[in-house]
Amino acid sequence: MENDIEERSSLESILDYVQILWRWLWLLLLVAIAAGAVAYYLTDQQPRVYEASAKAIVNVVSRTDYYDSYTATYTSQRLAETYAQTMVTETLLQTVAEKLGYPVTGNVKATSVENSPIFNISVTDSDPQKAADTANAVIAAFAEKVMRDQASRYLELKSSLEAEIADLDNKLTQVNSELSILEIKDAEYEAAVERNKQLEEDGLPTIPVERDPQDYVSRAELELAKAQYQSNRSSLFANLQQIRLTEVQSATTISQLNQAIPNTTPIQPQPLKSGALAAVVGFMVAAGVVFLIAYLEDEIRDPSELSRRWGIPVIGVITNFSASQEPLITLSKPRMPVSESFRSLRTNLQFSGIDAPLKTLLITSASPSDGKSSVAANLATVIAQSDKEVVIVDGDMRRPTMHKVFKLSNRLGLSDYFIRTPDKMTGVVKKTAVNGLSIITSGSLPPNPSELLASTKMQDVIKLLAKHFDMVILDSPPLLAVTDALILAKSVDGVILVIDPKKTKRGAIQQAVEQLKRLDARLLGIVLNNIKVKRSSYYYNREYYYSKHYGKTGTDSTPAQVEVDDVNVKQGG
Repeated sequence: MENDIEERSSLESILDYVQILWRWLWLLLLVAIAAGAVAYYLTDQQPRVYEASAKAIVNVVSRTDYYDSYTATYTSQRLAETYAQTMVTETLLQTVAEKLGYPVTGNVKATSVENSPIFNISVTDSDPQKAADTANAVIAAFAEKVMRDQASRYLELKSSLEAEIADLDNKLTQVNSELSILEIKDAEYEAAVERNKQLEEDGLPTIPVERDPQDYVSRAELELAKAQYQSNRSSLFANLQQIRLTEVQSATTISQLNQAIPNTTPIQPQPLKSGALAAVVGFMVAAGVVFLIAYLEDEIRDPSELSRRWGIPVIGVITNFSASQEPLITLSKPRMPVSESFRSLRTNLQFSGIDAPLKTLLITSASPSDGKSSVAANLATVIAQSDKEVVIVDGDMRRPTMHKVFKLSNRLGLSDYFIRTPDKMTGVVKKTAVNGLSIITSGSLPPNPSELLASTKMQDVIKLLAKHFDMVILDSPPLLAVTDALILAKSVDGVILVIDPKKTKRGAIQQAVEQLKRLDARLLGIVLNNIKVKRSSYYYNREYYYSKHYGKTGTDSTPAQVEVDDVNVKQGG
């Protein structure tokens, strides 16, 4: 049964929290508004920050075949990611500052577009124009840097080949020069030979002409060297051209897709966004504090929790009244809504006694100051007002209060009965100002109240009173303070547990209920005492009923009876 009760509590627990939020909604909204206003004001005082951005694309040269095009595209994407992670360096920013003519004061950030050769440059600055100029200058400076880096990779190789080609050109020039000298010698030799022929024809003496044999050897060597130099030069030139072609084919360039333009709308601060976020956080923090306080209070916030946790019905809900000034409110102000609460409790007790006779009733509480004595006195009063003979016994022989409530002497009382014979009750049972209501005060305080209450004589007192009165109501000390109430609980027809939800903790209620169950005491139900009518989930607002239909004084008796019946139905009898 208990497990079934707990299983049904999930939705009801949520409703409990909703009720807590609703009860403290004004405070939560106040905290949220205050937090939002403070955040808005502080954020609005911060300097404005503007953002400008530009996009650039990485271009990798590729041939026309599909495989090379795919490779180039993949390489471009990887290079874009790499550039985005490594491009923003101190050296680059110094180059940008030289281009702009002033230091870079903004924050430069590079991000790549996923699965794309495009990367984005964003700059935040207090000046929108500076932010835009910086973004454009960063892309331009980085594009130049990429070109310089690529050129430097081939520069040494090209320089080496060009130097070798220049050296071969010099050697070829020298060989050609020497060959030219040999050609001149050949021409001079042939001219001398021709002159000698002419002199012979003219009969004149000839001039001896001789050819140096070494010239033939030199010519052959020079021709061979020339051929070798030309061959080497052709090979080196072909290599140089191949390197230049490779450089062009593998060139990576950075192209700017769009120019960054000044944006006059600041990205920071955002007072509205900050205020809204602070309001939400403030609301949540305040709600958390409210829930924490509600949890630490450990109070019963809803009467249905009693039946949900322990399966005990609430048979009465007593609104708060000044018990210290007017303890018998049902006698002094019988038409007040609180008096109707006691009549409703009386009716519920009548229904509780249908199956089993209910003549002796014990009223106790889980902890002190729950108002059990005022509940007992007023309940006895309304029962007596229904033409019943009622006696109320002050069983609290430690801190008695009933004689104060009814303004009677406590010289003779219950404790004095134990030293008298059972048939001599004169002076012990006293009449009160209420017709049909008698009282037995506690009498002089004994040193051993628990032993007296557990004695056979106490059993005889209860039986004797039950024969002479229609209802015997016993007021006892709190259950958790002493054992007196547990002793009396075994001798009565029913027990009523009075709790003050604002004072009685869940642990105290649970312990009290468990003690009564262990004794197999007949726990009729719980009476909630000192309940505020307005803004309460415990009670139906009788003041509204009275003020709207019959006036606050409740002079008509019919409305009072209708109200009692209505409460009985709502509380489940």
